[in-house]
Amino acid sequence: MKMNLKLLMGCATFHILYAEELASADDMLAMLQSSLRVKQPTQDAELQKTFDVGLPDTNNVARLEEIVMARVHEGKLFGDDKLSSSINTSVKSMYASIITTTGANQKKIIDDIKAFEKCKTSMWLKYDKAIPIERDHWIMGMIYRRCITAENKLKLHKQKNDATTKTLKKDLNVLKKLAKAEEDRCNNICNNDQLENYHEQLEKLFGYYKNCKAKIAPRVKNVKDAQKKAVAAASHKKLSDAKYLAMKSKCLKIAYIMNQYKCKAVERLDTSCSFYEACWKRAKNTYDSDADLIRVQEKNMKIQWRALHRIQCFLLVLNTKNDKDHKKEKAQLNKCIAIKRNDISTKHLDIDYKKIPKKPRCPRDPMCPCSTFYTNSYYKVGPKSRCVKNIKKKYVCPACTKKKR
Repeated sequence: MKMNLKLLMGCATFHILYAEELASADDMLAMLQSSLRVKQPTQDAELQKTFDVGLPDTNNVARLEEIVMARVHEGKLFGDDKLSSSINTSVKSMYASIITTTGANQKKIIDDIKAFEKCKTSMWLKYDKAIPIERDHWIMGMIYRRCITAENKLKLHKQKNDATTKTLKKDLNVLKKLAKAEEDRCNNICNNDQLENYHEQLEKLFGYYKNCKAKIAPRVKNVKDAQKKAVAAASHKKLSDAKYLAMKSKCLKIAYIMNQYKCKAVERLDTSCSFYEACWKRAKNTYDSDADLIRVQEKNMKIQWRALHRIQCFLLVLNTKNDKDHKKEKAQLNKCIAIKRNDISTKHLDIDYKKIPKKPRCPRDPMCPCSTFYTNSYYKVGPKSRCVKNIKKKYVCPACTKKKR
């Protein structure tokens, strides 16, 4: 009867191996050892080694199953409750280790998915740092428009003073010429007349200068008045010229600062995008690497879980009370043989690999200083050439030049 039980056990092992192979080629794990015949001293050593290892290792499960199946074949475990209990403890430890590893792997996947969100968050944080720069650029744009308005007013005032000064200079020259002509008309009467005495000559000179003075004096007065106006106009012109040049210089500087803010914003956003793309690529590589490894571990641990489940089933055969005709042992053994792959649930070992979030569009600045779009938007007033020609002979934004934008 004992030989019949051993034969039945051997057939059961072959049946399980064959059924598992048909069910899935992946479930060959830990089943090949049943074809081995391990000697008793080696079994005890292997069992102790298996107990010492807590990780869900394929070799550990294989060794444990090898020992159990060898003992089943040889009928060595009947009534050995202590050894059966030790093996069962090892199985439970491996169960716990598999569940722990599954939880750790699931957490790893979740952390890898969160890494994508961290990249996105970092991108928006860097983008947020560009907002104050964009704000300052917008403020400078408002100031620039007001500056151009003030510059145009001063330019009109300057042009008015220039025209007034020019007119007064022309009038002064005309008055000077008229005064000179009037002076030329007063002929010299200082020639001596032999019939005139000294008194008559004095009266003659008095009349001459009296008449010339009456004619020349208004002309001279007009020249002096015109000179005063011309000097005052020149003074006003000098002041208006200085104000206009100062305002123009200020507007040129504001244009340069405005371009600089926009250039910094473009550079900051480009850097943010470059960082995000590198971060997203790095997160994708990490996720792919971890997912590939975890898929292999998940597959192996499911195989290990089913193998451990079968080991526990055979332990029940060994723990069954040894009766004379071995009916109870045979019944339990048949029950173990009847176990199919789908009967052992491994759903709790499934890993949710989540979904890699869609890569968002990186918010690059659509404008570059002195591009057509930028010039038409921020240089609506004043000369458009100011964008390039400001306090520099030719302004260029390095970030835009690098990207050829």
